[in-house]
Amino acid sequence: MSIGISLLKLKPGSTGQLMSLDALDPLVHRRLTDMGVRTGATIRLHKVTPLGGPVIIECNGQLIGLRQKQAGHMEVCPA
Repeated sequence: MSIGISLLKLKPGSTGQLMSLDALDPLVHRRLTDMGVRTGATIRLHKVTPLGGPVIIECNGQLIGLRQKQAGHMEVCPA
């Protein structure tokens, strides 16, 4: 079994397989799950904005903006 890292540790443009959303707030977890962001999904980190701004990820062909704090709680396995 691979050890997961924080989504923020990926370099922009790289992909990883989502391992866990358990550390997220239940409401955020539910919204992401409704959009198809589930354990096992492939996530591409598009952009991390400076000064604590949003993180842009791609999952299932859609772009999603997250707070850096939320993205930091998402655990991925780099591809």
